[in-house]
Amino acid sequence: MRTRLPAFARFRWPAGVAVVALAAAACSTTGSAATDTHGLTGTPIKIGVLANVSGPTGASEASAAKVFQAWAAHTNQAGGIGGHPVQVVVKDTKEDAPAAAAAARSLISDSSIAAVVAASTSTDAAVGSILADSGLPVTGGIGYNPTVWGKLKNWFGLTTTFPQVVNMQIASAQPVGGSAISVVACAEEPACVAAVPLFEAAAKAAGKTYSGTMQVAAAAPNYTAQCLDLVNRKVNFVQLSISPAVGVRVVKDCQAQGYAGYFGSSASAISPTLYRTANIRLAGALNAFPWWADTAPVKAYRAAMSEQKVSDDDAGQPASTAMWASGELFKKALTPAAGQASDPVTRQTVLAAYGKVKGETLDGLLPQPITFTAGQPAPPVNCYWLYQYQNGAFAGSAQPTCPS
Repeated sequence: MRTRLPAFARFRWPAGVAVVALAAAACSTTGSAATDTHGLTGTPIKIGVLANVSGPTGASEASAAKVFQAWAAHTNQAGGIGGHPVQVVVKDTKEDAPAAAAAARSLISDSSIAAVVAASTSTDAAVGSILADSGLPVTGGIGYNPTVWGKLKNWFGLTTTFPQVVNMQIASAQPVGGSAISVVACAEEPACVAAVPLFEAAAKAAGKTYSGTMQVAAAAPNYTAQCLDLVNRKVNFVQLSISPAVGVRVVKDCQAQGYAGYFGSSASAISPTLYRTANIRLAGALNAFPWWADTAPVKAYRAAMSEQKVSDDDAGQPASTAMWASGELFKKALTPAAGQASDPVTRQTVLAAYGKVKGETLDGLLPQPITFTAGQPAPPVNCYWLYQYQNGAFAGSAQPTCPS
């Protein structure tokens, strides 16, 4: 399938593990909740969102928070969850461990918060044990830190987990002929290169030539020397482990030096800032469903984003689709419970409901059938969606890839 992107991605290495107001039912300001109940009479279900709204590299995560707010507004307009309106309370982690910990404790202390969704990959580790000890369920998000997702029993992961979140980058090079692979990583943070040994091992296991790691500083005036080195070494696939803004500069400088291969960008790294760069050729893997797909559930997602006036840039990235899928699973898991004697819906209600999720795919919105078992960590998510992007268009199957 090949679909031109309507007028409507940044990868933090796993070791780094690295808003407008909406009118209805979602929170109108960060840290508060306001609800248009649309006549719904059930006790509101309050969901907290830990999101990097104002941190230096938080564009995609701020967008993810907006999409989750839009999901709540759309859900309330359609009758809520078993007649219960949804409220969303966003807490800004600021891409800072102490701020994230304070935000998590604030949600924990509010007994009306029934669940949390995590949209701050760089601070998952900072809040993991805090939330685990509290018993407050984390019902999805965008993360993959192996010390949290698949490790802690109240963190219910829905997106591709470690180590496949690294391996899928190598898999994405195969369809575009990537044979000589290099990594361009940020020079400012050790997290940017922490997973390079895993990437190198995966490349070699796949029969690729690993052509080295190149670190670049955001403050550098240009990257001409690094790009010439890539060209001279005949690299034809460059994995970007840098912010989208720096990535755009690297892409332009390398294009000017004659680099004609693909750039790799996967998971929540993929952003409009990067894929709208002129003449860019991207390949990668998504850890959440492709927003351009032609399937009925994805069309419903796009229609809801239009209905809630979420911009194409905010909707068009995997961090955002991960949050929509998290909301849809919450709604499906809680609908029977919310319609019964559980009023209000509590943390225990949510934990019980998620312990009964078996083989759920949300009609293709999840990368593989998801099953949770009460009192146990979530199983690994090994599947992902491969994509390519060139000439302003995405190409890729709506069916996920599931390696053996």
